[in-house]
Parts: sequence; C-alpha cells; structure tokens
Amino acid sequence: MRVAVVGAGIVGMTSALHIMEQCSSAHGQLELTVMSEKFCPENTSYGAGGLWKPPSQEHMSDAELKRLQGSFDFLTSVLRTSYAHEAGIFLQPGYIVHMDPVPDPAWKDIVVGFRHLTPWELTNLFPGYKQGWFYTCFICQPRDFLPWAKKRLTRRGVNFVQRRVDSLEELAPHYDVVVNCSGVGATELASDAAVSASRGQVMRVKAPWLRYFVETDGKHPIIDGIPYMYPNLHNVVIGGIKQTGNFRKTNDPRDTEAIWKGILALNSQMKDAEVVEEWTGFRPMRDGGIRLERETLAGTSTSTGRPLEVVHNYGHGENGVTWSHGCAKEVAEIVKTIMAERCLKSRL
Repeated sequence: MRVAVVGAGIVGMTSALHIMEQCSSAHGQLELTVMSEKFCPENTSYGAGGLWKPPSQEHMSDAELKRLQGSFDFLTSVLRTSYAHEAGIFLQPGYIVHMDPVPDPAWKDIVVGFRHLTPWELTNLFPGYKQGWFYTCFICQPRDFLPWAKKRLTRRGVNFVQRRVDSLEELAPHYDVVVNCSGVGATELASDAAVSASRGQVMRVKAPWLRYFVETDGKHPIIDGIPYMYPNLHNVVIGGIKQTGNFRKTNDPRDTEAIWKGILALNSQMKDAEVVEEWTGFRPMRDGGIRLERETLAGTSTSTGRPLEVVHNYGHGENGVTWSHGCAKEVAEIVKTIMAERCLKSRL
C-alpha cells in the first residue's frame, strides 16, 4: 500500500516514523513517502524550543491523556538508548509560574516529580508570581530530532519528495492513503477555516549556567509579556512572542527588544548571555484543538479504483513536540486498520 505523509515538521516526521514502525510488516508491502514544500531547517518546527509542555488544563479527555502518555512513553524509550543525544532528547527540570492560582493540570501524574513551589522559591526566584509548579519532563530538540528521523526513515527505504501540494485530491492517482500533517497549510488543503497562524519570534543564547526551564503565565506588574527560557543541549531558547494577525516572516527588532526586556526582568543573570541566533516562525493554531480523524475523500479514485483515504493530523498549536508522538501512534493505528481492510477486500 502506498502512503504519503504531507508535511515534514515534527508532526509529519513522527507520523512517518510510527507508521513505518507499526505498519511495515502488517498486511502486505508498505511504500511510504514524505512530501513537503519545506524540510528542516526551513520549516516551523526547526525553530521550536522543544519543551514537552501540554496546555495547563485541569480537565482533559481520556483520548487526550492517552496521547500525552503515549508521547511521554516514547520519549522515555528513546532516552534509554545510545542515540538519545543524537535525536536531541533529554530530561530537563524546570518551573511554570502563574500570576493567579490555577488548578493542578490533568497531566501532573505523567511528568516526573510534580509539585507546587515553596514560599522560598516564589519569593527569591520569581517575585511577584503567586503560584508555580516544578517538575521534570523532556526536551526534544526538533533541529536535532528531524535530521535524525529523516536518516532513520531513509535507511528503512522511505522516499522524501520536496514539492508543494495544492490539493489532497491531486495525490489520489499516486497513493492509497494520505496523512495530512500540513499544519497551517490545512487551511487550504482541508478547507479548514478553524486553522490560523500565530507568529512567534525566539532567540538562542549562550547561557550554560541556566540548568532549568522557566515558563510564565499571566500579566506581571513589572515583567512585560510572557517570557520563557528553555535550555537546549547547545544553547538556551528564549522567547515570549505570540501574535495573531501579524504575518511578518523576518525578525522584528521591536520583538527582540521585548524578549530581552522580559527575560532580564525575569532573570538578571541573562544579561551576559551571548546571542547566537534569532528566528521567526508561525505556530499552527486551530479553534477546537487537534484534528485527528480518518476521512474517505469522496469523488476521488486511486489506481485500485477505491477512493483516497485521508488521515488528518494537524492543529497542534504551540504544543507540537508535546502531542506529536502520541498522535503519531494513533495515526499509525488508523493506517494499519486501512491496510487490514484493503487486504481483506483483496482476498474476497
């Protein structure tokens, strides 16, 4: 069966990985292709800080928690290998601080060592913030993970095609199943008006003394914006820019100044950090959250005469790294089901 994954960001590449792992020996031969107009380092995922951090919601569905647990479990399995560093996967402790008290998140039992901050921590590390959490979780650096995944998939015979896809229908003559991981592109490919782009701008700095991540929430009386700091293997990602309706693709000096102002107010030690890179990208937001479902595309015909099957997997917002592997496992299960259906019909 011929399967195409459209999109080569963190969601597309993890989908391809799990399809290859779960479906390559199931119900006949699998021919897998990843196609995208942009590959790493030109895509959005390349600039992400890579922190495993779900939305801070008190309640989540069983399906959402299953995806989060699946993602955390996969990263744990890679952590135990000799190639974890090559894939950019490592454990990182850190803080999330809030201006207003909020309920514990639904995922607190998935991460390691979740606890509330002590009065000493709030007073000395995060003055002005009212509440905070500390825990250990994963960082999965996309700029390391994506090349690692591509190398791994290439060894398994996966094809990579750099091209623009203008419609899912145009792929019907060439593929049996298309996995739509097009991110912001789903606005057109899936005619989904709920999808929008949120502009982000980040900087990478040398600050080897910072050994924990920090993410802020809420309007602080002194600190502007919502600054964050994510230590990576080689540098620290700092940011705090989330803009809807701004489609500027280049770095904005005003945002650079805003990031620095917020970070220095949060942690004055960062004033000596050397800037090594600035980057701008667009997060694939979606009203209603992630769309992960199967669709039989009416009016299409594959080479076998059957309609094209599409598995949509997009709308992960600013949490692509967090959701990606759990969603990819679910995508692979759907593809495996389609393969079993096709195999059964062929026998009949």
